[in-house]
Amino acid sequence: MIGERSVCNVCGTLFDAARDRLVEVRCNIRRFARETFDLWRCTRCRCIHCRQIVDLPRYYEGYGTKDQRLDFFSRLAYSRLSRRLRAAGLRPSHRLLDYGCGSGNLVMYLRQHGFDRAVGYDPYRPAESGESQAGSTRTDSASRRAPDSVASPAASGDPALLEAGAYDFVTLQDVIEHVEDPRELLARLAALLRPGGVLMVGTPSADEIVLEDTRKHLHQLHAPYHLHLYTRQALVDLGREAGLTAMATYRRYYAETPLFGMNEAFCRAYLSRLDDCIDSLVEPPRVGLILRSPVLLLHGLFGYWYSPRHSVTVMYRKGA
Repeated sequence: MIGERSVCNVCGTLFDAARDRLVEVRCNIRRFARETFDLWRCTRCRCIHCRQIVDLPRYYEGYGTKDQRLDFFSRLAYSRLSRRLRAAGLRPSHRLLDYGCGSGNLVMYLRQHGFDRAVGYDPYRPAESGESQAGSTRTDSASRRAPDSVASPAASGDPALLEAGAYDFVTLQDVIEHVEDPRELLARLAALLRPGGVLMVGTPSADEIVLEDTRKHLHQLHAPYHLHLYTRQALVDLGREAGLTAMATYRRYYAETPLFGMNEAFCRAYLSRLDDCIDSLVEPPRVGLILRSPVLLLHGLFGYWYSPRHSVTVMYRKGA
């Protein structure tokens, strides 16, 4: 452990050991499943914080889900995410930046569906990495200065992509909970937007988490990777400080669909019958286990319609 978080990064309330209860939760990554961490909820704004400050590069080494491929299931999930973007006005002529894009799967999906001006930036990627729609990698200077082109990488750490006022849309999916300073991040992303541009932020919702039931919420808490979890109101307020107005919110995680097994109720029940580590979600499914379990079959078939809502997505618009 490097240190401890003693101040709420949203409202500035100090952690008080006499008032604030620490709740212990284990890591849900198999390699570190024996390690536990303390969480606390701010009494003022209700956001949740991981108490320990740790050497995160050590925990991300060999992280089981970081190199997911664009398969049938992720395409289906991205089709639902793209509906939200289109509902907010996304058109093929628009420039879109996926910030914290990982391997660039969302960008590849959007390019394959006519949104050729989508690009992905991730500070942990090399300046030139990722695959184009055709599957090739560009390393020449033209790709670095052409965020409009499908020939540019789908995932890159090239800071040249962070051009002020260059984008109509910016997406930030499952990222804000991993950073220490949400104000700095939202201000940076707001600066990338053109006037009237849209920022989409998706993250687990602190509103829906009962902190005392850590087993139920193990995968939303995701300690120590999730540093801070925010309420809907905190996200709205943080956006307002950055000059962004919340225009729509969603409570369902974008990857949930009516397709068998693509819902939280099923995933939670499935993982709990194994080792309750999310590594299992990127491993070959245990078909026999599923077929022998009436509960898994029930959740797989019908869970979409009654799964809990543990996510929040806020669509912001930048002032003209």
